[in-house]
Amino acid sequence: MIKTLGRSAAALVCVAALASCTSGDSEAEADLCGISASSEEEALVREILGTADFETKTYKSESVLADKVKRALPGMRPGKNSYFNAACRYRVEDEHRAVSATFSFGWSPRVPPGPPSNGVSYELDGASGVTSESNSTLLVQCDLPGELGAQSRNVWFSADAYFSFMPATGTGVVDQAGKDRRMTLTYLMTRRVTDALGCENKPLEKPPVVKPLPTP
Repeated sequence: MIKTLGRSAAALVCVAALASCTSGDSEAEADLCGISASSEEEALVREILGTADFETKTYKSESVLADKVKRALPGMRPGKNSYFNAACRYRVEDEHRAVSATFSFGWSPRVPPGPPSNGVSYELDGASGVTSESNSTLLVQCDLPGELGAQSRNVWFSADAYFSFMPATGTGVVDQAGKDRRMTLTYLMTRRVTDALGCENKPLEKPPVVKPLPTP
């Protein structure tokens, strides 16, 4: 794990010793979860967690995650989600609180998303998203190359972001700007995985334009 305290120095540490910045079954290769200083992702994580300093945990390297996500596709049962693989977690913990954002990825049945429960729906360049007080979900069409291509076109590639705040702050209500930030970060993190998967249709190639859909 790596802490963003002194973000420029932390970035240099990551470059010098990538293995120390990851954990789990990750490999010494491109860090799927690494966030560069002054990037859009870094700003979003800081705003969402309410802190300038956070730790990054990479559960799986880019190639390992892509392999496990692909392996999960043929095992899907009709009408059921595949197994979701945890990929990245951003966290800060001290004697007063513990807050985190965790991202997992898998496949979901190709069915129209239902109305959100206490959440906000989004449409992002063909991808469908929902953000609530503690979760963000993004459904994307990812056309895989090769023998998994036909099956991948009949399901959604799905991202699940879980936001944990202990103790809960205020009433637990997240304003619209906060939900937009969560959806934007989910889009950007999902794009890293669709790039790793090699989705032939490049579903998240455009910069995210995050606007909530009108409430029915």
